[in-house]
Amino acid sequence: MPAILIVDDDPKLCELLESVLHEESYQIYIAHNGEQALKVLSEKSIDLLLLDIMMPVLDGLQTARKVCQQYSTPILMLTAMADEASKIEGFEAGADQYLAKPFSVPELLMRIKSILRRVALERVREKNTITSCHIEQSIQSLALTNTESELVNYLKLHQGHAISKQELQIKVLGKQFCEFDRNLDMHISNVRRKFKHAGLSKNIIFTVRGVGYTFDIQRA
Repeated sequence: MPAILIVDDDPKLCELLESVLHEESYQIYIAHNGEQALKVLSEKSIDLLLLDIMMPVLDGLQTARKVCQQYSTPILMLTAMADEASKIEGFEAGADQYLAKPFSVPELLMRIKSILRRVALERVREKNTITSCHIEQSIQSLALTNTESELVNYLKLHQGHAISKQELQIKVLGKQFCEFDRNLDMHISNVRRKFKHAGLSKNIIFTVRGVGYTFDIQRA
């Protein structure tokens, strides 16, 4: 359940937004000024900030700048200041999107979903990058034979594509293809065994039935 922090000094608007967003299954936190918002951010995991500009103690622009210095939380500005200069100032302070008051609930929900969808995709990409780096480092540390290393590197070079046994035998093993020759299968089996001993999935090198093999980190 995504968590949204509403930051606005208008209690009635906060109550309205809380009611609407609860119906959309979001977890809601409320702050009435920038200092309260920063306190919530330090204590809770927040996925999106709905931030007003005109607030006491610490206004929205000051808050946005402080948030961007400490967190990667996306910010949707909700404000009555809809002139171009105010929008530019809001974006420069760190806003991801800007919605002028009064706004329609459907547009607000659309913008929230758009931001959260982008954030989710970025997190997946970041996780995949970290996973890929970990797998790459683990593979590099394996005690592979020259032939095994060449097989892995060739499959990695064509990652995501099914490489035929014929191509692997000719390009990597330097042998003419023979459907009864199990030398290639033996090398692949040895690599998979070493993957497994290193805590990696043997399915990183995946058998494509009737074709050959593919290298796929997503199967790790």
